Amino acid sequence: MRKEVIQVVSRDNGGLVSKKIKAAPYEFTIATRAKWEMVISDEDLEIRAGEFKRVTVKEITLEPDMVAIPCTFTHHAIVSLIKVGAKGGAKPVDSERVIKHAYVLGQENGRIREGDLIAVLNIFPIMFTREALNPRAVR
Repeated sequence: MRKEVIQVVSRDNGGLVSKKIKAAPYEFTIATRAKWEMVISDEDLEIRAGEFKRVTVKEITLEPDMVAIPCTFTHHAIVSLIKVGAKGGAKPVDSERVIKHAYVLGQENGRIREGDLIAVLNIFPIMFTREALNPRAVR
């Protein structure tokens, strides 16, 4: 297993935080059973065609050992979901994560309103197929 020291950069109270972490790639099996979670706007927001923006969304809790994959179908007429962001920044997949932001790309000029369905996430449980290195901070 190839181990590396990497730098994880995230936001904390509006500022950037960098942590050196010893980590390694690992393999997992993804289940064929999944659930859908709705990504719903928690704010009103103007957006232009081609603009990339962060939107506050109603919280979605991901249990440990779950992965979220955006559904490829467009659910909002104005924006497409690119990715989601969790409170507290990047966390290992074996810990609980709370999604609080959606990163969207404007398809055309318009408005996202609080309560709008932005997208749907496919939530899959995973299982590690071999022992994984638990990422840990390096000093």
